[in-house]
Formats: sequence, C-alpha cells, structure tokens
Amino acid sequence: MKNYKKDFVQFLVWMRNGTAFCTSWFLILWLLYNHSWGIEQIATDRLIEMLLFVVGGVFVFCSFFTRVFIRKWNFQKRLNCFMVVIALYECFVFYATGVWESSGNPFMWIVFFGVILLSYFLCMAIYQVYSRRQGELFTKALQNYQQKRSMENGK
Repeated sequence: MKNYKKDFVQFLVWMRNGTAFCTSWFLILWLLYNHSWGIEQIATDRLIEMLLFVVGGVFVFCSFFTRVFIRKWNFQKRLNCFMVVIALYECFVFYATGVWESSGNPFMWIVFFGVILLSYFLCMAIYQVYSRRQGELFTKALQNYQQKRSMENGK
C-alpha cells in the first residue's frame, strides 16, 4: 500500500508538471503562429479544447510511465505501447481540432509517422546509452563490494 501511495503521488506530480509544461509550450507556439499570421485573438473555446487535449495526452503518458496502472512492464514495453496509443490519440486530436480536415495525403502521413518513428528511435537510443552506463556503474559497485568483502574475510 505504501508503494502505491508513492506511485500515485508521483502520478499526480507528473500530471501537474506535464500539463503545465505542455500547455505553456502549446500556448507559446500558438502565440507565435497567430503573431506571424496577424491573428489578434484566441477563442476561449479553443483554449479550453487545447487544455483538455493536453491533459488527455499527459494522462496517457503518466498512465504508461508511472506504476499506478501498469506495475510490471519494463521501459521498452511501456514505450512501445505508449507510442502506439499516443499516435492514435494525436490522430484523434488533429481531426477533432480541425488540423486535419480530410483523410490526408500520403505526404502528410509519411511526415506524421516519420516524426513518431524518429521520436521512438531517439528514445530507444537514449535508453540504450543510459542502460549501458547504469550497467557499468552497477558492475563496478558490485566488484568493489566483492573486493571489500573478500579482504574482510581474508581471502
């Protein structure tokens, strides 16, 4: 029960931080877009819609990468499932907000899935480097511990 409480608090902290971060970035991008096209206003309904979709995306992220709902998956399995679900969620959001108004063209889908695959492979590369470094640190700490124990036991 104690671990679940800790995981749930982490989930809530990530929800708060992720929502704040993503909302800020989307608002900055939106302001830059509007400024560059000479648009003076942002509709309140569109801001509410953006906030709801951001909260939904952050919820998907937190659901996969905290241990509140999924306790025993490793990082790779979490990332694989997350990328599929978030791609589907993004498609839904793009159609719901009118960014995509039709079924699209092949170029649009190639760019979309190219960005998804690039993000995926970048995450996996970072994970491999991180895992290798952590493995080396663990191995070194284990060897130091074994040497210390063998010296204490006179072997």
